[in-house]
Amino acid sequence: MARPDIKEDRKKFLQALGRETHGNGALRKALGWAESRYWKVHASLLEDERIVKGRGRGGSVSRG
Repeated sequence: MARPDIKEDRKKFLQALGRETHGNGALRKALGWAESRYWKVHASLLEDERIVKGRGRGGSVSRG
């Protein structure tokens, strides 16, 4: 199966995030993604100010 492109991954990330704040580890696990894939999408969304960083042991994220 071909790997989804970044645009699809960004959409899936935001859908999984919803309107809540989630820990990075829990969100990555819920998506079932490798760390490299998760952090690539995370960085892309942060750059576009679609998400914001929060606090927590592993960090957290919410919509921007």
